[in-house]
Amino acid sequence: MTQTMTSRERLWAALSGEQPDRVPIWMLYPRERLSYYVDVYRMPSYAPIISDVRHKTDWLDRRSIPGAPYYTAATEIETKVETGDGWTIARSILHTPLGDLTAEHRQDEENAAGARTEHFCKSIDDLDKVLSIPYKPVAPDTTAFHKAAEKLGDDGLMMVDIGMPIGVSYGLTHPENFAIWTLTERQRLLRFTEIMYERAYEFWKKALDAGAGPVFFSVGTEFVAPPMCSPKTFDALITPFDAPIFDMIHSYGGRVIVHHHGNISGILERIADLGADGIQPIEEPPIGDCTFAEAKARIGDRVCLVGTVQYDDFERLTPDGMEALVKRQIRDAGEGGGMILAPTAGPYAANLTERQQANTLRFIEAGHTWGQYPLSWR
Repeated sequence: MTQTMTSRERLWAALSGEQPDRVPIWMLYPRERLSYYVDVYRMPSYAPIISDVRHKTDWLDRRSIPGAPYYTAATEIETKVETGDGWTIARSILHTPLGDLTAEHRQDEENAAGARTEHFCKSIDDLDKVLSIPYKPVAPDTTAFHKAAEKLGDDGLMMVDIGMPIGVSYGLTHPENFAIWTLTERQRLLRFTEIMYERAYEFWKKALDAGAGPVFFSVGTEFVAPPMCSPKTFDALITPFDAPIFDMIHSYGGRVIVHHHGNISGILERIADLGADGIQPIEEPPIGDCTFAEAKARIGDRVCLVGTVQYDDFERLTPDGMEALVKRQIRDAGEGGGMILAPTAGPYAANLTERQQANTLRFIEAGHTWGQYPLSWR
């Protein structure tokens, strides 16, 4: 079938709550090497599928804007890397006026993205050490971002990876510590978040002035979600800080996709009320607690739903099962537009199985087959 829209136009229509020519297909793959994901362009097991991913899907080109940790140019981190047979350990020292903090990150052949095995902040007092680092505002460097935008052209939309204020404290400590602090150290956590918000707002305004965008990928709401945190905690630690940043992005004509894994039903409207233009992913039971159809009924008139095939389903399902799942999800959430078909996570498997290869190709094919508007087959 002849396509009447470019990928850029198609994605923008979906994020604007409009109906494009077909449901956009976003695989979450990076256009170039990105630290979050494996190197799909060099790993042999991706070779059979990478052409279809490259040429038959719609790209949200996720990029970071270089700045500085904790939004201050005074941050000093010393890192030493140790390697062995198939593994790498990076040990870091964060120097602060109140004493050093240490962290560790490990990765191996099976987990190319790696995992944090030690965090800088072991106690709430360590947040004060981070705040003791002098604040020296840093200017965002958008040079590489704009070069990537030129390469992308009409193949999709550029997307800025933006960690929200709450994400700074979350990333500094173990998730269990963070959850406890939301209950026992709420005021100190709130104070830290307020300071990070002031810095973040200034930084992202400069980035917007420098032409960053038009899409921003916001990470933070999932850190303050049930069952670990209550909706009231969300109101205290997310709403006062995320909503003004989203408003600022909208004032520059941009769009915001909120990244949120896990349970979302109890705060679904709250995320929409922040000003989210899209949510990725909506994880259906048993992983999450909200079906695509329910999300469409509750907020589909104002938020684009992005997802939501589980990453593990690419190994678990038969190709026919994958097509049936894609068809059902388009039926549940695609009517009238406001949907982007996507997996729940990006590529992190170092070696794709034949089943994963076959299901990736079928996922893309099914999106084209069943996602053509109008959805007359429903």
